[in-house]
Amino acid sequence: MILYTTMPLENVYQGLEDMRPSYLEVEMAGTMVVVEPIGLNQGRIVRILSTDPQDYLHPGLQPGRIINFVPGGG
Repeated sequence: MILYTTMPLENVYQGLEDMRPSYLEVEMAGTMVVVEPIGLNQGRIVRILSTDPQDYLHPGLQPGRIINFVPGGG
């Protein structure tokens, strides 16, 4: 996308840093997953961090699944 404007770039891109989602790494079933928090103790799995192909076949670790977790602890 090309944006033609006379406005300074600082004004065009102002506030975009605040729109970035925050992600957490959580261990589930012995596998690290990246989770996007959507509530106090809930999150959506975004990505699996594993080199084991069997982890990608695990139905409980599929990206998009809503999980319950405890942020910052066991």
